[in-house]
Amino acid sequence: MYFSNEFLYDFKPVYEGILAAKSVKPECAIVEVIDEEPDGAGMFEPAGTLDVLEQIGDELNALTIYTDRPAYFHEFAETMYEKTGLVSLIVSKKRLGLAKNKEKNSSIFLLDFEWNSALYEKQIALGKHYIPIHKKAWRTAENLDIAVPIGYNTVIVKRPKKKTGAPWQDRFEKAFYRS
Repeated sequence: MYFSNEFLYDFKPVYEGILAAKSVKPECAIVEVIDEEPDGAGMFEPAGTLDVLEQIGDELNALTIYTDRPAYFHEFAETMYEKTGLVSLIVSKKRLGLAKNKEKNSSIFLLDFEWNSALYEKQIALGKHYIPIHKKAWRTAENLDIAVPIGYNTVIVKRPKKKTGAPWQDRFEKAFYRS
């Protein structure tokens, strides 16, 4: 079973919220990505793996992409190296999970974009924060926050406050406080 993910259009605040919820500084985060199937169910999904990487690429210090189509990510990897100095490792999916988290002050976030495969439960045992993008339904939690499935758990990502410092209010709250 798989679910389309509406939060991929604007994934950067979600990514920042996940890091904040896990108390991880962006410079300490290691991001690993399992690419979607080249001819899978997400063929007509408006936002995919590359779109998400382009949104968060400027903030990454370490990136590993597990894929069966390395040429698809070659231009992205070159652009990010020229722009930010990010060295992206593009690895075959067959090598997924061979390396453990050896750095003490870092956390690995594994974003799984596959549609039809099973959950990678062994990745959770390796100490990675496993985030299935299309396998578990993300939902809007109370007050427009986002409930993000991380492994077996769910993290509530709070919506950022306005730059003015005023709290967010939806139209129902505004109507309630006006009357």
